[in-house]
Amino acid sequence: MQIEYKNIDPKLVVNEIRNGRSLESVQKVFGLRFKSEVQDLYLKGLMELGEIPQVEFNKSVAQTPVLAVPQNLDRTPFRKRERQKPPVSNPTVVIKTGNFRTIGQSGSVTLNKALLIEMLGFKVGDSFEIYREDDMVVLKKAPNPV
Repeated sequence: MQIEYKNIDPKLVVNEIRNGRSLESVQKVFGLRFKSEVQDLYLKGLMELGEIPQVEFNKSVAQTPVLAVPQNLDRTPFRKRERQKPPVSNPTVVIKTGNFRTIGQSGSVTLNKALLIEMLGFKVGDSFEIYREDDMVVLKKAPNPV
């Protein structure tokens, strides 16, 4: 996108920035309304001084320059790895307790010692995998402690 700035030499903008002026002060010195105009002039100045390669932005083409990509590269498209779903099976043991568990304000569910150790037979230090099956939350004992 070629914008003409009211007879401002882009090389002067480069010199001002190199002399330690901030974008805001350069903006005020040259009477520019936006910092992006200072940045655009700085980019043009660097191209005119030959410090960066010339880049053309045309309105008919996309805003970013098109880079040549070698066609001989064998690239496979990136695909997000799908989650492995646990095998669906009916629970072998269903424990009915007299009270229900609810999700607390912090989003946690409390399972106390009486339920886990005494009623379900687990030990301190056991690890679990947690997954959802339909309307159930399933705790599956993991073989290796985490």
